[in-house]
Amino acid sequence: MARSDAVRNREKVRQAAETVLSEQGLSARMDEIARRAGVGVGTVYRHFATKEALYQAIVTARVDVLLAEADQLRESGDPRTAFFTFFTRIVADATGKKAYTDALRTAGIDLKSEQAAQAARMRQAIDDLLRNAQQTAAVRRDAALPEILALLRGATMAAETGDYPAAVLDRSLQLLLDGLRPHADI
Repeated sequence: MARSDAVRNREKVRQAAETVLSEQGLSARMDEIARRAGVGVGTVYRHFATKEALYQAIVTARVDVLLAEADQLRESGDPRTAFFTFFTRIVADATGKKAYTDALRTAGIDLKSEQAAQAARMRQAIDDLLRNAQQTAAVRRDAALPEILALLRGATMAAETGDYPAAVLDRSLQLLLDGLRPHADI
């Protein structure tokens, strides 16, 4: 099999797995993922020896998409929209990522150490977007990266739990973002 075919099959399997897992949860079977990808189950196992390896690939790909979005937003020329859009996007992505990260934790896989390089790139992307927004007075100047990361963590954890109706999460996120905007009395 040509290298390009192998790369294409790996991506088809990952995409099919994300779809199947979102429909069926973590009990989804590898043969169903293979069927949806249009490949044999052996191809699935050749690329992903375990379900956990597949989950990790899904989480990694989702973070890569977020990082690409951060680059696009940074280049958009609108720092205000870029920062708030990216913050909101990270929170929205958290809802679909929880099942995978829970499964990896259960399997004893430490995502933080496995994805340290991605995490560093994510922190840098958030910091760049924050500083750009602050330079245009779109975000309070006294908000530093550690506070932004703490706020993101709280917002993503609330989104991940699923304990709140979507309307409450949306309103809470808007209140949080409003608090990051400069106000005359601050």
